[in-house]
Amino acid sequence: MSIYRQSRSAIRKIVFGDTLIPQEFTIGLIDPQTEITVFLHGMGAPIVVTRRLTTACCAPLVLGVSLDEGQWAAGSGHCKLSLRFYERAGAKRLLGEIWLESRAVIPLDCTELHLFDVLGSINHCLPRPRLWAHFLSQAYSNRRNLGSFDVKMTARELRAAIVTFIRPHPLMLGSLIGEAGGNMFPMNLMGELGNGYFAFALKDSRRAAHLVEDAGRISLSNVPLPLCSTAFQMAVNHTKDSISWDQLPFALKTSKEFRIPVPAAAPRVRELQVEQIRKIGSHTLFIARIVSDEKYSDDLQVHMIHGFFQHWRMRDRKSELAASLAADLLNKRGLARS
Repeated sequence: MSIYRQSRSAIRKIVFGDTLIPQEFTIGLIDPQTEITVFLHGMGAPIVVTRRLTTACCAPLVLGVSLDEGQWAAGSGHCKLSLRFYERAGAKRLLGEIWLESRAVIPLDCTELHLFDVLGSINHCLPRPRLWAHFLSQAYSNRRNLGSFDVKMTARELRAAIVTFIRPHPLMLGSLIGEAGGNMFPMNLMGELGNGYFAFALKDSRRAAHLVEDAGRISLSNVPLPLCSTAFQMAVNHTKDSISWDQLPFALKTSKEFRIPVPAAAPRVRELQVEQIRKIGSHTLFIARIVSDEKYSDDLQVHMIHGFFQHWRMRDRKSELAASLAADLLNKRGLARS
């Protein structure tokens, strides 16, 4: 190694320590996750919205929170709304906060989906100097590669998006049948809305969003850990009109009502009938009614978190952090670290 590279490596070690890990991190959890609780603050008593929260769009970054009818009107202090992310066990420490501004309200049966713009955020998963070192490095990299991004987020939006992934997001495979045939692709921007509703967002620039819009229905399958690397490889299907079911490297079964092919090993399968479609920006938001929800096992399922949160989870446990890095590589590529 040259002196320049040795010096550069030494500087990076001083600046970042052991926090240079993948930002998009995979872990295995039982669904629904029990590590993080999310509260909506600013409407009187804090409201638990852990399982009623979704990302509606990335650029602009729009977050959705579903509330029962009357909850919004009954609140107070709407000008200081925020989402706060706490560890559920232990000291119940505050790990992140996102400040919100009301954007729109979508009425549903007995439920209202409130859409919010992001005003700012704070992240407590890393010490502030380490955090800002990452932000400055990310800003420099983004500026150099801006032309290659199909979703252009501001620095404020990127920082807030990182906080949203303190709450583990389940990775799912969405499958459908349309006029061109069938397709199956990975998804992770989604959330339950309560009262039988579910929402998910897909990039408007990809075929998958338009296939769902045309089909009006979709089956969502949770991904067991052994299928994780395969699910990642299926990201290319977002750009395809259809795939050949018999070319998939895993066994299939059909969903309960729609008879759509889904992974036979899926621990849980939901079938959704799309009721509303909102084109917001880079993403299209789909609001759907849950037609069926079949749970087959409590096996560990793939969840996505941010690398900052993974570092916090493994704090002071260097050997476990190293093992988790190897597991993440295996999950994504099917390869063990050499």
